[in-house]
Amino acid sequence: MNRSIALLGIVVIVLGFALIAYPIAVNGSEQLDLEQESGFLATPVGLVIVMLGALAPDPERTTVGGTFGSSDANVYRTSRGSPVEAREKRVFNPHAPVDCRYCRTPITADLATCPRCARPRDCRSCGRPLEMVGTQVTCPTCRRTEAFCNCAWSARPPTAMTAGSTPAYRRRRV
Repeated sequence: MNRSIALLGIVVIVLGFALIAYPIAVNGSEQLDLEQESGFLATPVGLVIVMLGALAPDPERTTVGGTFGSSDANVYRTSRGSPVEAREKRVFNPHAPVDCRYCRTPITADLATCPRCARPRDCRSCGRPLEMVGTQVTCPTCRRTEAFCNCAWSARPPTAMTAGSTPAYRRRRV
C-alpha cells in the first residue's frame, strides 16, 4: 500500500465533503451550486485514488524479490552469478511419429520397431537403436525413455543398403 497516494485520496474526499457542505455552512440554506456539484464529483474521484493507493506498491518498503519494483531488488539481481546454461533444446516432439530410415514407414512414438520391416528405430536424441522395456520405449545405453535420453550423439551404423541398390522385397525376380 502506497500511503502517500492513499492520503492524497483521503484529502480529495475531505475536500469533496467540504464543497458539499459549503453552501449550507455559509448561506444557511441548502441549494445546488457549482461548489456543491464539484463536491459530488470530487468524492468518487477521491475513492478511486484511495483504491489505487491501496493497490500501488510502497517505494519505501522492500518487496518480495523486487516483484513490485523495489530499488533494493536491482542490487540483489546484479550480485547473483550468471545462470547456468541449459542443455540444448530438443528439436523434436517426443510424441510425434518418425519415419523408418529403411522403408520410410511412419512409426508412432510408442513403438520401438518398425511395423513393416521389424527393424529397431533410432533414438532421436542419440541415434542408437531403441528397445522395449515393459511398455516403455527406452534407450539401451542410458535406460531412459527416448524423451529423457541424455546420451552423447553416436554415429549411425551404416545401412545394409548402398545408395544405388533397392530393397530386397522390391527387386524384380527374373
